Amino acid sequence: MTSLNTADVCNHANQPASTFLATNQSLPVVVDTIGASAVPSFAPSIVAVAMAGLFVSALTFSSRRADDEEELETMADDDAAVSPVIATILMVAITVVLSGVIYVWASSLAETDVKGVPRVTFDIEDINGFDADEGHWRITVEQAQTPLATQAVVIKVFYTNATGALNIFETNLAESGGVYGFNPANSDAFVTFVDSVTKEQISETESRSISTFNSGDTIFIRTHAPDGTPLEDATIELVYSPLNGNGAKLRTWTDLSYDRKA
Repeated sequence: MTSLNTADVCNHANQPASTFLATNQSLPVVVDTIGASAVPSFAPSIVAVAMAGLFVSALTFSSRRADDEEELETMADDDAAVSPVIATILMVAITVVLSGVIYVWASSLAETDVKGVPRVTFDIEDINGFDADEGHWRITVEQAQTPLATQAVVIKVFYTNATGALNIFETNLAESGGVYGFNPANSDAFVTFVDSVTKEQISETESRSISTFNSGDTIFIRTHAPDGTPLEDATIELVYSPLNGNGAKLRTWTDLSYDRKA
């Protein structure tokens, strides 16, 4: 932390002059967030494909009935007419092909940033695990299939406290009270989160910073509980949990202890 410098004077129009201590530190960057999207399974896509297939089949066989009535009148005079059985087989084949095309299309939609369980890879490392003040596990997001809403990412730590009772610590990574934008060196929080913020250019002179849970982000979890108890056989669970819609468990780390490598 930067040492405090001499006091500066602040004069407000409606308040008497007062002094404040300057640290020469930049003001925090104000970031925007993306919308928290639901993470449904592939089931809706499959249902949509099935319904589309039934709809196409209904249209096909409805059209087939009308054709059969006309064929009964013209079959005797047309030696080149197609057998009704063969025609029906062809129509069913066309329906199957159309259903497959729709399924592939729906599956591609299921892999966009609002569909399917997101795929994220992590790396975990323990840092000074025996140190009650500085020891922590550092979890780094190596790769992410798609950016997730930071405010929808929740981390849970399951551990046994000094009295032997099971405790569950839970926090949102967008929590500004010592969690978001902090690390063990500048926060006493049990969990802290350093966000690799992306910048979006709005105009030639203006840009905005956007917070997402994505590649390059880092989560820090202390190896000692808030009451000072060293953690043994702890479990860390990372969950994508939007307010509306289904969530998804991103990763679980089990059997973590302060005195051995993660």
